[in-house]
Amino acid sequence: MSVQSLTVYRKTEELLYKVYPRLTNFPKSEKFSLCQSIKENFFDLLKNISLGNSVKSKRKIYLQEADGHLQILKVLIKLSKQRKYISVGFFREVDLELTEINKLLSGYIRSVNK
Repeated sequence: MSVQSLTVYRKTEELLYKVYPRLTNFPKSEKFSLCQSIKENFFDLLKNISLGNSVKSKRKIYLQEADGHLQILKVLIKLSKQRKYISVGFFREVDLELTEINKLLSGYIRSVNK
């Protein structure tokens, strides 16, 4: 099965495309710290979902790592809102999508455990 056919991967990629342009609005002092961390966690999340899909022997490990990156991403987005780098409305929208991705990923992990 192609990684592009996975709903969790597609939704994560779409969210990245939505969040990425907003990172340019962050202050210069945050470009190489908070912005970079958000980008890296998105890329690591996508990478681990992809690896979990293709490497069956380590699927559970990769998906658990993906879940860890997702949790860090939630904290980074919340920090961005608290620092007023993103609006409350945009935060709510992103938080809802992160929650949906979390549910999809958790379901994928549960299906691997069976």
